[in-house]
Amino acid sequence: MNQEKIGKFIYDLRRKYNLTQKQLADKLSVTAQAVSKWENGRGVPDIEILKKLSEEFNVSITELIEGEESNNKKKFTIYIGIALIILTIASTAFGLYVSKDQDSFDFSSLTCANDSFNIEGVIAYNNTKKSIYISDIEYCGEDEPKFIAVECILYEKHQDDESIVAKYGSINKKNKESYNISNYLKEIRFNINNFSFNNYSCTCDSDVCNNMYIKINGLTINNEIITYDIPIVVLPDCK
Repeated sequence: MNQEKIGKFIYDLRRKYNLTQKQLADKLSVTAQAVSKWENGRGVPDIEILKKLSEEFNVSITELIEGEESNNKKKFTIYIGIALIILTIASTAFGLYVSKDQDSFDFSSLTCANDSFNIEGVIAYNNTKKSIYISDIEYCGEDEPKFIAVECILYEKHQDDESIVAKYGSINKKNKESYNISNYLKEIRFNINNFSFNNYSCTCDSDVCNNMYIKINGLTINNEIITYDIPIVVLPDCK
């Protein structure tokens, strides 16, 4: 992770939107000192602040972490953006950020092994903490199916066992009319801190957790369930 590159990107975005450090700090509910530290490469925002920056500047969390805008960015392209809630310093006087003296984290990109779906994002981790932020999934297959309900479940598979890490939606919550799957998927949000869900803790052997997958269950108007299994693929570390 290049803190200086991230800081320069935040600086450029702030100037692009004609905001002072104080004005941006007020929008993010942090101090101007925190914004200054980010922009000078002496810390990075945590995931909650990254989400606010993403919304404020109309960029993805992945772009913020990589410190540059994507060349093939599409406003309505659905992707899973995954990132760690980075450690914050004890004193709240300087807002939420990570200093160079704190534990460092590694970032890896994520995609999926399913031709009918598109997943992009980032996972961040160290030897004690791992977290995932998931926002948006894109269906890119042919003959887009219609459902009256959809649920999306993130699993971890360990040998023959699988555990639920997080869940969004429910096939028990039916709509009167059917909608394309994209209408459901664009609303999906997961925010998983240290892989914690119902007192569940990640048990995978590797740092990046390469045994995760997503299962999507869709309920048709005829009460038939269509299931998609989407393995998550870890790509080389982001630089």
